[in-house]
Amino acid sequence: MRVVRVFVILSVLFSACKKEEKVNPYDLPANNAPLPNAPATPPDPASIAGLHQNMFAPTCANSGCHDGTFEPDFRTIESTYNTLVLRPIIKNDPSGSYQYRVLPGDFNNSIVYQRLIVDIDGQSGIMPLSVDQGSTWIANRAAYIENLKTWINNGARDIFGNSPSQNNLPPQLTGVFITAAGSPVQFPRNIQTSAIQVPSGTSGIDIYLAASDDATSIENLSYLKAKVSAMMNSFDASPEINFSLIPAIQATGYSGTQVSFRFKFSLSLAGISNAQIQFIRAYLQDDSSVVTEIPSTASAEHIKRFYSFQVGE
Repeated sequence: MRVVRVFVILSVLFSACKKEEKVNPYDLPANNAPLPNAPATPPDPASIAGLHQNMFAPTCANSGCHDGTFEPDFRTIESTYNTLVLRPIIKNDPSGSYQYRVLPGDFNNSIVYQRLIVDIDGQSGIMPLSVDQGSTWIANRAAYIENLKTWINNGARDIFGNSPSQNNLPPQLTGVFITAAGSPVQFPRNIQTSAIQVPSGTSGIDIYLAASDDATSIENLSYLKAKVSAMMNSFDASPEINFSLIPAIQATGYSGTQVSFRFKFSLSLAGISNAQIQFIRAYLQDDSSVVTEIPSTASAEHIKRFYSFQVGE
């Protein structure tokens, strides 16, 4: 019994004398520095963003074609969507079979799809009429057309995942930027997360939003509320924040072009944890009776991250 007691005592002594190993926090993967050229997550090829990136912009928006010279206008995602979905056509087949460029849920009655596979009147040709050197259209034609078919049949959703309303498309957000409260200087984005990077120690911020609508002027949009949440897809517990109409500020929007920012709201950062991404949702109503949530839960993840910010790292 005495031998056992001695062994226990020695074990305790040796354990107490053992040097405590410390973990270097910089060795933890979560604390690694952001990659300087972290690749962006590619959009779903069967979404309007993927179709614009892979097909409409490189193949159709070339000089003298759908570059804004005439509709459809394929220069940006927004102009592509707004000049395609539920938009009346200019050129029809001899039987007058088609009404819209894109009829959500019906690729067979969407003339943009038909123009890629048949010569509708025997003299207009099959689109595209020419292909720029280096285009991926010839190699990937079948896949791109199938992606277009899938997008139309899935409801021709916009970049936020919203389904269009007949003859009255829902409002869209076209950009966001953030400054310190009362400052005109815009904060940059974190390359790795896409969230707008708010410096640590900032007590409050001003959030500016740009929006568009096919039928209602920006001044006549209503509801005008926002929510902020640390959960990408859960906003039920977040309070609504009123935002207001402001004189137009020209700045870079989601598509990389200059857009008019007409809405602003302020937010205290008290209680918001450093490094935790906060997601922004806007709520707008046009001439319809429906309040549109933008982005919605159905929106692509990269859209949700574009409308987000992060305090510190």
